[in-house]
Amino acid sequence: MKKIIITLLVSFLFGINNDLLTKATDAIKIEKYKEALIYIKKAQNNNQKNPDFFRLKALIYEMLDEPNQAKRAWKKCFKYSKDKNMRREAKIHIQNLSERK
Repeated sequence: MKKIIITLLVSFLFGINNDLLTKATDAIKIEKYKEALIYIKKAQNNNQKNPDFFRLKALIYEMLDEPNQAKRAWKKCFKYSKDKNMRREAKIHIQNLSERK
């Protein structure tokens, strides 16, 4: 289910024809999350403050069960986003990840 959500999210957020994000989406579809992160990080070089990149990275880190990395990405998503719904989503994830032991 998460794979489908992320795929839809990527498709929606990055409808432009960007080779790196297309490769990231393809990697997510076949559950190669670490490979997807590499492509996202490369795409992020052109826009270091795009909250959508941090949101996607956070979701992937959650799927990889890397809560510290996920929390770090959610915090940057919260910091750079001006969208109240995205900020609310980030805040919820940060809180849930902080409660994990």
